[in-house]
Amino acid sequence: MKAVRFITAAALAACIVFTACSDYVGKESTHPLYAKYTTAKASKSYLDAAASLEEFLTICPKSPKAHYDAAILYKENLENYPAAIYHLQKYLDLSGETLSKQDQADIRGYIHACERMMFESYRFRNDIKLADDAPQVDPVKLAAKNAEIAALREKLQKYIENEKVILAQNQELRNRLTRATSAVAAATNTRTAQTASGSASGSVATTTSSSASATRTGGIPSSTTGTPGTTIPGENGVRYYYVAKGDGLQAIAQKMYGKASMWKVIQEANKEALGERGILKIGQKLVIPPAQ
Repeated sequence: MKAVRFITAAALAACIVFTACSDYVGKESTHPLYAKYTTAKASKSYLDAAASLEEFLTICPKSPKAHYDAAILYKENLENYPAAIYHLQKYLDLSGETLSKQDQADIRGYIHACERMMFESYRFRNDIKLADDAPQVDPVKLAAKNAEIAALREKLQKYIENEKVILAQNQELRNRLTRATSAVAAATNTRTAQTASGSASGSVATTTSSSASATRTGGIPSSTTGTPGTTIPGENGVRYYYVAKGDGLQAIAQKMYGKASMWKVIQEANKEALGERGILKIGQKLVIPPAQ
């Protein structure tokens, strides 16, 4: 039971930290700890300022601005170059592609400058002079410092190599997305062309059918739709009527023949166009045979 409570409390704390961090990235100045850092730095209490910044970073470790301000504080005011290098590298990692290539190069140059200053500070702490007549120093201490610097350089080089790998992977993903988008566009264009071709074939078939129907009824082939409510003459006493809104076969028979009871004559002459259900459409062209 205690283990479950501990895990639950840890998960809750993690959620709180995550939420707090996401809420203050880009709005660091609104956090009390960040305000405390600003006040301490203004009063030249640099150790207190650094402590406030580090406490803020435990809550919001993904704040690029906090890492950058910490790096400047450690380098310019506290001369803590390893800490400055660490925070500069974190700033570079978090900022990612939001920085221009020039800005990234400037940050890396700043890191190298901190490395040189760190090396120089180590030399002076061990009473090593840069002149040719420098006195002998403890080789064990010098080797230890050199090993520490080499380890830092190796770590920085790994960061740079990882960055190159990530950039290459991102570029490959962009290329794949571009190829996939092009393939989808090509497939869409092909389907559109096929649909247009099918529509054209259907139109030819419809026109042929209309022509055959008009020939069978003695009429003149023309459009299957027209101005609703109008009548046009054909051959051999055949007329054509375009269905208007509210028309039914009986109403059309009354208009054309003066007798609503002759609607079956119109239905028989247009049974192919009307189909089994005999539904009329506004603007539809109907063949009106001569009255028998």
